[in-house]
Amino acid sequence: MPSLIPITLSSRTTIPLSGALSTIQNGIGQYQSIGTGFYNSYNQQQQPIGTGNFGIDMKNRVVLSLQSGIQDEVNWSLNQLAKYTYSTLVFENDNYIAMELVKYLTKLFQLIRDKKYELINEDVIRHSLDALVTLRNSSQELSNQQFLSQIPNFKKQLVEILKFLFNWNFVAGFKNSQLLKYDDQFSESLMYLLDLIEPLSCYYINNSKNDPLFHTLFQILTVTNDKYIFITTLKGISHLLITWDKSQQKDEEEEEPQEEEEQVKNNCIDSITEEQLQTIVNVLLVADNELNYAVLYFLKMYLFSKALYLDHSVTESQQFRLQKLIKSGLDVLVKQLPLLVVADLPLSDSTPKNIPATTLARRTKQSGAPLTAPELGEDLYKILLTFPEPARASTWLHCCYAPSTTEEVEVTQISIWKAYETQFQEVWKSENPSTLLHPLLPAVEFIKNVTKAFPRAEAKVLSVSNEEQEPKKKFIIKGIKPRQFPVSIEVGGYEALKPFKVTEEPTSNSDLPIGHVDINSFTQSLASDYINPDQVVLLKTYKLNPINTLSHKFLGYIVSEILNKEKPDSDHYASNLFRLHNSYWLPDLIYTNPGLLQTGIIEPNWLKYCID
Repeated sequence: MPSLIPITLSSRTTIPLSGALSTIQNGIGQYQSIGTGFYNSYNQQQQPIGTGNFGIDMKNRVVLSLQSGIQDEVNWSLNQLAKYTYSTLVFENDNYIAMELVKYLTKLFQLIRDKKYELINEDVIRHSLDALVTLRNSSQELSNQQFLSQIPNFKKQLVEILKFLFNWNFVAGFKNSQLLKYDDQFSESLMYLLDLIEPLSCYYINNSKNDPLFHTLFQILTVTNDKYIFITTLKGISHLLITWDKSQQKDEEEEEPQEEEEQVKNNCIDSITEEQLQTIVNVLLVADNELNYAVLYFLKMYLFSKALYLDHSVTESQQFRLQKLIKSGLDVLVKQLPLLVVADLPLSDSTPKNIPATTLARRTKQSGAPLTAPELGEDLYKILLTFPEPARASTWLHCCYAPSTTEEVEVTQISIWKAYETQFQEVWKSENPSTLLHPLLPAVEFIKNVTKAFPRAEAKVLSVSNEEQEPKKKFIIKGIKPRQFPVSIEVGGYEALKPFKVTEEPTSNSDLPIGHVDINSFTQSLASDYINPDQVVLLKTYKLNPINTLSHKFLGYIVSEILNKEKPDSDHYASNLFRLHNSYWLPDLIYTNPGLLQTGIIEPNWLKYCID
């Protein structure tokens, strides 16, 4: 009958009890088998059994541990994989390990889906997280990306996990009390899962309008405030816009034109809404290169995709998406793209430096600013009349007053209030009770609003002394002055909020008569030009980064397809926006950096939209 031999820690080599020795010669010294170990007479120390034999390699050790199913062995193997297999694990050769990782990743979320919360413990959570980390690390290798993307139903499993993690992290009231103690692990899992999906999304092409992965990623994109999650999610969305180009198909391959054509027509790209486009484009306003590049890469995939829209051609489909993008973000695009075209380039500063102060005589006794605010033109008045408060008051202030550092013009609070009240007397004199005009601000609220319209303005109270009478208080507004003529809403708002350097006001030469021209000072002013023409380097080589290149491509596309195609009888909305945002800085920048034109970084036809 067969019998089980008990496993002991003693050597299988038996020796007589009398202590006889079995001598083994091994070049270095004599090894004597005594009891349960080896004795090295050369080193005078006892060596354990197996010394010099490295045993099984790490990969086979991990496989055997996973096959054993023993809890401690599985814990060890998944932990080791998460630590050491970033660059050595190749799923094509180790497909058993890959499928085990997928199994342990999805097991946790299968239990959650089946509401078997009592079976979820620390080990299940740890196994899922270790497997996810290993898959995420290994997916950085191209061969592993290809293997994982071809696993049947793996994309569907990833979507189910992603939906749960989205609801857990972003949907109020979704968290289950029985799983609340694993909140940190679920938050961590979302980051790793997005890292895994981002490279795999390159292989999920020709996705339909109802693709669940595409829409789940967009749900995350529109609610997250985390920079890393936003960038990773947007990259995944950009990859899902990839379409299969039939022109690259080999001639000998069998074609399936009808099936592929229908698939490309139903592409997920046309399910993107204007609100979602606006959310993405608005990120360009953030001064962050990583965010800007992610947005520009998405715009590249969106604008130049060859997916067909309904029965239109590729060119018509691209035109449709451009118009959709313009509706949602033209203001941001024409403002930020020119700035990104020259971002991080070694440019010369266009601000004048070290210009000597000149002293010229006054041409008149009158002050440089009028004493009262100008009246609005008819067209501008009709626009401001319908504004609600305090927008109407702020806009009127911007159009009729300008920021100032001089104290020669004194604006009293009563004068500015009376000017406002007189300008809009149609509002408070109206006898029609059904009028839709908003009432004027009360005087106190109007004065408070002045300092909001002009951040550098200040309401002050002065004490005016008189020998015959007691001192009187005088209420003034410091930091603004009336304009000679009203300006547009855009110009007034920009001048009120733009930063400016405080400079000393030039003093006039009181010894010279009024109307006298100081020839010496005039010549000195002409000599202090901003740039010495002899020192200008016309041609300069700039090293462009991807942000410069992509921005140049998009801006040129918008100018050629939108601005250049505006009809003479249209309102020229796009070109006016471009002029508003770029006319105050782009010509000056090119004047000090002419190499931008010669190297083609700035196109000459862009400048015509900066000239009134």
